[in-house]
Amino acid sequence: MPTGLRREDTFIEAFLSAYDDLSWANADKDWLDRRLDKAVEILATRKSDGKTLAIEHTLVEPFVSDKEDYAFFELSFLKIENDHALVVPDRGINVFIPVGTLHGHHRTASRDAIVKAVHEWIRANRLNLADGQTKHRCRVTGIQGAAPFEITLTIKSISIPGRGSLHVRRQQVNDDLSDVIEKALRKKLPKLAAQTADKRILILERQHMNLLPERILDEIEKQRTVFSDLSAVDEIWILETIGYEQSGYFRFELYRGGDLISDFDFQNGTLTSRFENGMWLPI
Repeated sequence: MPTGLRREDTFIEAFLSAYDDLSWANADKDWLDRRLDKAVEILATRKSDGKTLAIEHTLVEPFVSDKEDYAFFELSFLKIENDHALVVPDRGINVFIPVGTLHGHHRTASRDAIVKAVHEWIRANRLNLADGQTKHRCRVTGIQGAAPFEITLTIKSISIPGRGSLHVRRQQVNDDLSDVIEKALRKKLPKLAAQTADKRILILERQHMNLLPERILDEIEKQRTVFSDLSAVDEIWILETIGYEQSGYFRFELYRGGDLISDFDFQNGTLTSRFENGMWLPI
Protein backbone atom coordinates (compact mmCIF):
# COMPACT_ATOMS: atom_id res chain seq x y z
CA MET A 1 0.00 0.00 0.00
CA PRO A 2 2.19 2.89 -1.29
CA THR A 3 1.92 6.25 0.44
CA GLY A 4 4.32 8.62 -1.35
CA LEU A 5 4.49 10.00 -4.88
CA ARG A 6 5.26 7.27 -7.39
CA ARG A 7 6.65 7.37 -10.91
CA GLU A 8 3.34 6.24 -12.42
CA ASP A 9 1.43 9.01 -10.65
CA THR A 10 3.05 11.52 -13.00
CA PHE A 11 1.77 9.63 -16.02
CA ILE A 12 -1.76 9.19 -14.65
CA GLU A 13 -1.99 12.89 -13.80
CA ALA A 14 -0.89 13.77 -17.32
CA PHE A 15 -3.36 11.35 -18.87
CA LEU A 16 -6.26 12.85 -16.95
CA SER A 17 -5.23 16.35 -18.01
CA ALA A 18 -5.72 15.45 -21.69
CA TYR A 19 -8.33 12.70 -21.72
CA ASP A 20 -11.81 13.12 -23.23
CA ASP A 21 -11.31 16.59 -24.68
CA LEU A 22 -9.61 17.88 -21.50
CA SER A 23 -12.79 17.29 -19.50
CA TRP A 24 -11.01 15.41 -16.68
CA ALA A 25 -8.25 17.96 -16.14
CA ASN A 26 -9.74 19.26 -12.89
CA ALA A 27 -11.33 16.03 -11.70
CA ASP A 28 -11.27 15.07 -8.03
CA LYS A 29 -8.65 12.37 -7.59
CA ASP A 30 -8.89 9.63 -5.01
CA TRP A 31 -5.64 7.59 -4.98
CA LEU A 32 -7.31 4.48 -3.61
CA ASP A 33 -4.34 2.13 -3.47
CA ARG A 34 -2.48 4.52 -1.20
CA ARG A 35 -4.93 3.70 1.59
CA LEU A 36 -6.61 0.43 0.56
CA ASP A 37 -5.08 -2.95 -0.17
CA LYS A 38 -5.84 -4.46 -3.60
CA ALA A 39 -7.50 -1.26 -4.81
CA VAL A 40 -7.08 0.46 -8.19
CA GLU A 41 -4.54 3.23 -8.36
CA ILE A 42 -7.01 6.06 -8.81
CA LEU A 43 -10.71 6.82 -8.98
CA ALA A 44 -11.30 10.19 -10.62
CA THR A 45 -14.62 12.04 -10.39
CA ARG A 46 -15.47 14.66 -13.02
CA LYS A 47 -16.81 17.81 -11.41
CA SER A 48 -19.10 18.77 -14.28
CA ASP A 49 -21.36 15.70 -14.07
CA GLY A 50 -20.07 13.41 -11.30
CA LYS A 51 -18.96 10.69 -13.72
CA THR A 52 -16.22 8.41 -12.40
CA LEU A 53 -13.13 6.96 -14.05
CA ALA A 54 -11.05 4.11 -12.59
CA ILE A 55 -7.46 3.78 -13.82
CA GLU A 56 -4.90 1.03 -13.30
CA HIS A 57 -1.34 1.21 -14.64
CA THR A 58 1.29 -1.48 -15.09
CA LEU A 59 4.64 -1.88 -16.78
CA VAL A 60 4.85 -4.51 -19.53
CA GLU A 61 8.33 -6.01 -19.38
CA PRO A 62 9.98 -7.32 -22.57
CA PHE A 63 10.39 -10.65 -20.77
CA VAL A 64 9.57 -12.10 -17.38
CA SER A 65 11.55 -10.53 -14.48
CA ASP A 66 13.26 -7.97 -16.72
CA LYS A 67 13.69 -5.40 -13.95
CA GLU A 68 15.22 -7.93 -11.57
CA ASP A 69 17.53 -9.19 -14.30
CA TYR A 70 18.71 -5.68 -15.17
CA ALA A 71 19.34 -4.87 -11.50
CA PHE A 72 21.70 -7.86 -11.28
CA PHE A 73 23.28 -6.97 -14.63
CA GLU A 74 23.89 -3.34 -13.68
CA LEU A 75 25.60 -4.27 -10.42
CA SER A 76 27.82 -6.91 -11.99
CA PHE A 77 28.45 -7.17 -15.72
CA LEU A 78 28.41 -3.43 -16.46
CA LYS A 79 31.47 -3.02 -14.23
CA ILE A 80 33.51 -4.89 -16.84
CA GLU A 81 33.36 -1.75 -18.99
CA ASN A 82 35.38 0.07 -16.31
CA ASP A 83 38.43 -2.01 -17.20
CA HIS A 84 39.79 0.26 -19.93
CA ALA A 85 42.67 -2.15 -20.57
CA LEU A 86 40.15 -4.35 -22.42
CA VAL A 87 39.57 -1.72 -25.12
CA VAL A 88 41.29 -2.52 -28.42
CA PRO A 89 42.39 0.50 -30.48
CA ASP A 90 40.54 0.90 -33.78
CA ARG A 91 37.98 -1.76 -32.84
CA GLY A 92 34.45 -1.58 -31.48
CA ILE A 93 33.49 -4.63 -29.43
CA ASN A 94 29.98 -5.36 -28.13
CA VAL A 95 29.59 -8.34 -25.80
CA PHE A 96 26.03 -9.64 -25.39
CA ILE A 97 25.25 -11.79 -22.36
CA PRO A 98 22.07 -13.93 -22.33
CA VAL A 99 19.25 -12.58 -20.21
CA GLY A 100 18.84 -14.63 -17.05
CA THR A 101 22.50 -15.65 -16.81
CA LEU A 102 22.56 -14.78 -13.11
CA HIS A 103 19.13 -16.22 -12.28
CA GLY A 104 19.37 -18.91 -9.63
CA HIS A 105 22.77 -17.69 -8.47
CA HIS A 106 21.74 -15.84 -5.34
CA ARG A 107 25.06 -15.85 -3.53
CA THR A 108 27.38 -12.95 -4.24
CA ALA A 109 30.32 -15.32 -4.64
CA SER A 110 28.49 -17.28 -7.34
CA ARG A 111 27.58 -14.16 -9.31
CA ASP A 112 31.12 -12.85 -8.97
CA ALA A 113 32.49 -16.10 -10.40
CA ILE A 114 30.29 -15.77 -13.50
CA VAL A 115 31.24 -12.13 -14.02
CA LYS A 116 34.92 -12.99 -13.55
CA ALA A 117 34.67 -15.73 -16.19
CA VAL A 118 33.22 -13.30 -18.74
CA HIS A 119 35.77 -10.65 -17.82
CA GLU A 120 38.66 -13.06 -18.27
CA TRP A 121 37.22 -14.41 -21.53
CA ILE A 122 37.16 -10.91 -22.99
CA ARG A 123 40.71 -10.27 -21.78
CA ALA A 124 41.98 -13.48 -23.39
CA ASN A 125 40.12 -13.20 -26.70
CA ARG A 126 39.62 -9.52 -27.49
CA LEU A 127 42.63 -9.28 -29.81
CA ASN A 128 41.56 -12.22 -32.00
CA LEU A 129 37.90 -11.50 -32.68
CA ALA A 130 36.65 -11.84 -36.24
CA ASP A 131 34.74 -9.02 -37.90
CA GLY A 132 30.97 -9.22 -37.64
CA GLN A 133 28.81 -11.17 -35.21
CA THR A 134 30.02 -14.45 -33.76
CA LYS A 135 29.07 -16.75 -30.88
CA HIS A 136 31.49 -18.12 -28.32
CA ARG A 137 31.37 -20.43 -25.32
CA CYS A 138 32.57 -19.05 -22.02
CA ARG A 139 33.41 -21.63 -19.35
CA VAL A 140 32.46 -20.81 -15.75
CA THR A 141 34.25 -22.51 -12.88
CA GLY A 142 34.80 -21.91 -9.19
CA ILE A 143 31.21 -21.88 -7.96
CA GLN A 144 30.99 -23.81 -4.73
CA GLY A 145 28.75 -26.86 -5.01
CA ALA A 146 28.26 -26.47 -8.77
CA ALA A 147 29.94 -28.26 -11.65
CA PRO A 148 31.63 -26.13 -14.33
CA PHE A 149 29.24 -24.94 -17.03
CA GLU A 150 29.23 -22.76 -20.14
CA ILE A 151 27.36 -19.66 -21.20
CA THR A 152 27.12 -18.47 -24.80
CA LEU A 153 28.41 -14.99 -25.54
CA THR A 154 27.39 -13.19 -28.72
CA ILE A 155 30.16 -10.87 -29.87
CA LYS A 156 29.88 -8.11 -32.44
CA SER A 157 33.27 -6.77 -33.49
CA ILE A 158 33.79 -4.03 -36.06
CA SER A 159 36.68 -1.90 -37.25
CA ILE A 160 36.40 1.74 -36.16
CA PRO A 161 39.08 4.41 -36.35
CA GLY A 162 40.29 5.82 -33.05
CA ARG A 163 40.63 4.67 -29.48
CA GLY A 164 38.15 1.79 -29.79
CA SER A 165 35.24 0.86 -27.51
CA LEU A 166 33.88 -1.97 -25.40
CA HIS A 167 30.22 -2.36 -24.42
CA VAL A 168 28.66 -5.16 -22.39
CA ARG A 169 24.93 -5.58 -22.91
CA ARG A 170 22.10 -8.06 -22.34
CA GLN A 171 20.63 -10.25 -25.06
CA GLN A 172 17.11 -11.61 -24.98
CA VAL A 173 17.10 -15.26 -26.02
CA ASN A 174 13.47 -16.30 -25.43
CA ASP A 175 10.14 -14.75 -26.42
CA ASP A 176 7.88 -15.10 -23.39
CA LEU A 177 5.56 -12.15 -24.00
CA SER A 178 2.55 -14.40 -23.40
CA ASP A 179 3.80 -15.07 -19.86
CA VAL A 180 4.48 -11.37 -19.31
CA ILE A 181 0.95 -10.42 -20.38
CA GLU A 182 -0.61 -13.20 -18.34
CA LYS A 183 1.25 -12.04 -15.23
CA ALA A 184 0.18 -8.41 -15.74
CA LEU A 185 -3.47 -9.25 -16.38
CA ARG A 186 -3.69 -11.64 -13.47
CA LYS A 187 -2.36 -8.99 -11.12
CA LYS A 188 -4.20 -5.92 -12.39
CA LEU A 189 -7.55 -6.99 -13.86
CA PRO A 190 -9.26 -8.12 -10.62
CA LYS A 191 -8.64 -4.74 -9.01
CA LEU A 192 -9.94 -2.83 -12.00
CA ALA A 193 -12.99 -5.04 -12.53
CA ALA A 194 -13.97 -4.86 -8.85
CA GLN A 195 -13.99 -1.07 -8.80
CA THR A 196 -17.37 0.59 -9.34
CA ALA A 197 -16.95 3.32 -11.97
CA ASP A 198 -18.59 4.69 -15.09
CA LYS A 199 -15.48 3.81 -17.09
CA ARG A 200 -12.45 1.64 -16.40
CA ILE A 201 -9.09 2.17 -18.12
CA LEU A 202 -5.99 -0.01 -18.14
CA ILE A 203 -2.71 1.74 -19.01
CA LEU A 204 0.10 -0.54 -20.20
CA GLU A 205 3.54 1.06 -20.17
CA ARG A 206 6.26 -0.04 -22.56
CA GLN A 207 9.91 0.99 -22.18
CA HIS A 208 11.49 -1.07 -24.97
CA MET A 209 11.44 -0.66 -28.75
CA ASN A 210 10.85 -4.37 -29.41
CA LEU A 211 7.54 -4.26 -27.53
CA LEU A 212 5.35 -2.89 -30.27
CA PRO A 213 1.81 -1.88 -29.23
CA GLU A 214 0.35 -4.26 -31.80
CA ARG A 215 2.19 -7.22 -30.24
CA ILE A 216 0.97 -6.33 -26.76
CA LEU A 217 -2.64 -5.87 -27.84
CA ASP A 218 -2.64 -9.00 -30.01
CA GLU A 219 -1.43 -11.05 -27.06
CA ILE A 220 -4.16 -9.61 -24.85
CA GLU A 221 -6.77 -10.64 -27.41
CA LYS A 222 -5.35 -14.16 -27.45
CA GLN A 223 -5.87 -14.37 -23.69
CA ARG A 224 -9.32 -12.79 -23.60
CA THR A 225 -11.05 -16.16 -23.19
CA VAL A 226 -8.92 -16.85 -20.11
CA PHE A 227 -9.53 -13.48 -18.43
CA SER A 228 -13.25 -12.74 -18.24
CA ASP A 229 -12.49 -9.52 -16.33
CA LEU A 230 -11.25 -8.00 -19.59
CA SER A 231 -14.89 -7.41 -20.48
CA ALA A 232 -15.06 -4.89 -17.62
CA VAL A 233 -12.25 -2.79 -19.10
CA ASP A 234 -13.53 -0.04 -21.39
CA GLU A 235 -10.20 1.06 -22.86
CA ILE A 236 -6.61 -0.19 -22.93
CA TRP A 237 -4.07 2.58 -23.54
CA ILE A 238 -0.41 2.07 -24.41
CA LEU A 239 2.00 4.42 -22.61
CA GLU A 240 5.36 4.77 -24.38
CA THR A 241 8.22 5.84 -22.09
CA ILE A 242 11.19 4.60 -24.13
CA GLY A 243 13.13 7.87 -23.84
CA TYR A 244 11.42 9.34 -20.80
CA GLU A 245 14.33 9.20 -18.35
CA GLN A 246 16.67 10.87 -20.85
CA SER A 247 14.41 13.36 -22.62
CA GLY A 248 11.26 13.73 -20.53
CA TYR A 249 9.09 12.61 -23.47
CA PHE A 250 6.19 10.17 -23.13
CA ARG A 251 3.14 9.32 -25.21
CA PHE A 252 -0.28 7.67 -24.77
CA GLU A 253 -1.89 5.69 -27.60
CA LEU A 254 -5.34 4.11 -28.02
CA TYR A 255 -5.96 1.54 -30.77
CA ARG A 256 -9.23 0.18 -32.10
CA GLY A 257 -9.38 -2.63 -34.63
CA GLY A 258 -5.64 -2.28 -35.17
CA ASP A 259 -5.87 1.44 -35.99
CA LEU A 260 -4.52 4.29 -33.88
CA ILE A 261 -7.52 6.45 -33.03
CA SER A 262 -6.17 8.67 -30.20
CA ASP A 263 -2.81 9.79 -28.86
CA PHE A 264 -1.41 12.38 -26.46
CA ASP A 265 2.21 13.57 -26.51
CA PHE A 266 3.91 15.09 -23.45
CA GLN A 267 7.27 16.76 -22.99
CA ASN A 268 8.40 17.22 -19.39
CA GLY A 269 4.80 16.89 -18.24
CA THR A 270 3.42 19.43 -20.73
CA LEU A 271 0.88 18.35 -23.35
CA THR A 272 2.39 19.06 -26.79
CA SER A 273 -0.08 17.39 -29.18
CA ARG A 274 -3.56 15.90 -28.97
CA PHE A 275 -5.22 13.51 -31.42
CA GLU A 276 -8.55 12.11 -30.23
CA ASN A 277 -11.13 9.92 -31.97
CA GLY A 278 -9.42 10.44 -35.31
CA MET A 279 -9.16 14.24 -35.06
CA TRP A 280 -6.31 16.61 -34.29
CA LEU A 281 -7.34 18.97 -31.51
CA PRO A 282 -5.90 22.22 -30.16
CA ILE A 283 -3.78 22.13 -27.00
